[in-house]
Amino acid sequence: MSAAYLCPVCRANRQAFDLVYKLAQEIRKDPETGKTVYRSDELELMRREDGRPDIDVKCRQCGYAGAEQSFVRAARRDQRSALPAF
Repeated sequence: MSAAYLCPVCRANRQAFDLVYKLAQEIRKDPETGKTVYRSDELELMRREDGRPDIDVKCRQCGYAGAEQSFVRAARRDQRSALPAF
C-alpha cells in the first residue's frame, strides 16, 4: 500500500518498518497423541478475500506488530490533528 505509516503504539516512528507476510503450511496431526503425521513441503502466501497478500506491519522502533491498516489510520489521524483549526 502506498500510504504513510505511523506506529499506533509509540507514535514516534514514521519511517522504519518491517512488512510481515503470512505464510500457511498444511499439517495433519494424530488426534490422540498430537504428533504431526504429515507436513506439506509447500508454503502458501495467505491472501485476503480481495486477493491481496495478508500482511502485518512491524514497527522497528518499539516492536509492535499489527494490521497494516492500523498504521495507515494512525498516520491519517495524526495528519488531521496537525492541521490548524480555523
